Amino acid sequence: MLTPALTYSINAPRSCRSFYACRKESFTRKLANDVSVRLPWEAEYELADAQVETIVAQNSDIQVQSVSFLGEGWDFYNWLINEQFVFRFPKRHSDIDTLVHERRILEQLDLPLATPQVALWVDQPKNFHKPFMVYRFLPGNPLLRFSSDECDVDELAGELGSALTRLHQQKLTRPLVPVDPISLWQADYTRLIENVRRAIAVDILTEIQQALDSYQTRHRTGHQVTTHNDLGVEHILVNRHFEITAIIDWADAATANGFVDFAGLWAWGGNPALASAFANYYVEPTIEDLAQIRVHGLCYALEQIFYGHRIKNTKLVHTASTWLHERVRSGEISPIYATL
Repeated sequence: MLTPALTYSINAPRSCRSFYACRKESFTRKLANDVSVRLPWEAEYELADAQVETIVAQNSDIQVQSVSFLGEGWDFYNWLINEQFVFRFPKRHSDIDTLVHERRILEQLDLPLATPQVALWVDQPKNFHKPFMVYRFLPGNPLLRFSSDECDVDELAGELGSALTRLHQQKLTRPLVPVDPISLWQADYTRLIENVRRAIAVDILTEIQQALDSYQTRHRTGHQVTTHNDLGVEHILVNRHFEITAIIDWADAATANGFVDFAGLWAWGGNPALASAFANYYVEPTIEDLAQIRVHGLCYALEQIFYGHRIKNTKLVHTASTWLHERVRSGEISPIYATL
């Protein structure tokens, strides 16, 4: 029996992992040199419309009128039923724990913006081999689809800063040993650059490489809070007025340095977006924190390009390449240790 819930949407596949998704790190490191390696977003099984319709009919009271594939990320398949319900299926056995974790986080979240609300959890479904979860569909478009020039960046980023203040003041995840999130990337800088070399102008790529190399890893970072931990702009939904309607995809929520949640915003909107977000945030970043955000944002954009190539999404490649050109041409990474 479905219960009332807020709405939810996945309009774009997950394009990159959080810094703390180390379970997939070894896959990513092999991709540049071995195209035969199983990609980390590949599933153990496939689903078709007819199968999903049967699963829905046998495990809920929904009278199926329409079935459409919303997309897939690293962990889940997502199907839209009757333009109202999102069915979220783990792609591998190892992703079941991730789905359980996401469910727990969603049931505790308290934000001024909408987040997915669990409408149905089926632990042992009939004629299907994995648990799954259901949310009500949330209309909106990922911010990824729009450039910062199309939006009121000050208002949008300020709204996000307020939402992150609320999130980061909640204790929803267990404490972890503080680490510099950039340290998880530094061993792979060379491979990351090589993977995207054909998509970015040589002079732009040279400046990006210099910025990455200039970052000084911190032994421990403070500001350890509950984070979304994968807050790319593909997970921020907006309406036609470019107002934020929801933050989605909470599977990677974890205790981490709170500034990891600002990197996607900076990659998309640069220093102006960051300044507006911090105007409504409860902690003032240091120059070292800002350098972390910028390097994280560069890595996020580079991975968007890499992922776009792998799934043959030329629009994603172009979008993320444009971000990098804008950040370099505006002087925002020369140097990375700079105020806003």
